[in-house]
Amino acid sequence: MYEIYVYIIISIVFESGGGMLYGVAVGFNPIFVFLTTLTINILTVFASVFVIDKLLDWRKGIRIWLEKRTKRGQKLINKYCQIGIIAGVFVLSPIQVAVVGRLLGIQSNKYYPPLIVGTALSAVVSLAIALGIFKLILHW
Repeated sequence: MYEIYVYIIISIVFESGGGMLYGVAVGFNPIFVFLTTLTINILTVFASVFVIDKLLDWRKGIRIWLEKRTKRGQKLINKYCQIGIIAGVFVLSPIQVAVVGRLLGIQSNKYYPPLIVGTALSAVVSLAIALGIFKLILHW
């Protein structure tokens, strides 16, 4: 019974990579592992965005300072943010990309869809690694 609690904690702390590896290694159903890890990751992303928004509302000077610093490149940021967010999820993590995107002031309609898609793609790759599918592909 303790495995499920450890799995949840690992999925929160180490995100999809650690959650998938632990869940599959313990013997949980891979579909269950995928869906719960993805859900946990998306919830932690939304929680981190909520915390950043509250902090920026609490200290309005920081929000104004950030808007001044990103004002000149805002058009460029909003134009290429979708590619950057999806790539950033693989390089950093969904939570870090969510925080950086929020601090850069990316428009919400260009921010959330690629963040969710990138998180889902990251979870698919993590599940493939956990199941050893890449070993089979690279072995041929």
